Amino acid sequence: KLEDAGLGSGVEIMKEFKEVTERDEFLAKEMEDLTKSIEALKKLITDLKEKIDIEFKEGVKKINVEFQEFFSLMFGGGHGSLSIVAPTKKSRRPEGSGSRPQASGKDYEEEIEINVSLPHKKVKELHALSGGERSLTSIALLFAMSQVNPPPFLVLDETDAALDEANSRKYGDMLEKLSKHSQLIVVTHNRETMSRAGMLYGVTIGANGASKLLSVKFEEATQIAK
Repeated sequence: KLEDAGLGSGVEIMKEFKEVTERDEFLAKEMEDLTKSIEALKKLITDLKEKIDIEFKEGVKKINVEFQEFFSLMFGGGHGSLSIVAPTKKSRRPEGSGSRPQASGKDYEEEIEINVSLPHKKVKELHALSGGERSLTSIALLFAMSQVNPPPFLVLDETDAALDEANSRKYGDMLEKLSKHSQLIVVTHNRETMSRAGMLYGVTIGANGASKLLSVKFEEATQIAK
């Protein structure tokens, strides 16, 4: 009857049925593998988030130990620390100007706050500090972060520009501490900072108008000055 209806012979139909069945079983297996992969990736993402969260909080604790030490050295006392603020919803601004940000729902983001307490002052908020005090706090925090995982090289470009002579000495003490773990390249015009260097490099303009590089060991420069 199938042949009379023009659907082909029974052998051909059974062959096609077998091929379709095998294809269906193959796709079902592929779907099962994809489902397992999705679940494995979700678990991996969850584990990574937990690990990152733990390591992040441990990192903040380590930074706080160094931050307190550098902060006390810079200000002659007081207290400086980082604190993790409770998670807040991230906001996404839809395309188009003038639109208000909308909460993304499941996305949360922790924030970091810098807490300071200067000796003999009641100021405890960073924005209430003077420009010089904020510079000192920033230097102390940057140095503290570098000590948690010391880099092989550390470049400091005029980070002492806002410091007076007394604070420059404290800054120099911190440079000597940092130099025990990292090679320091310091750009400065501060004589006190220069006095802590092992090698001095200067750039000057020659008679022909071209830049010229000068270098001298600090010990040799001291002997020449004497």
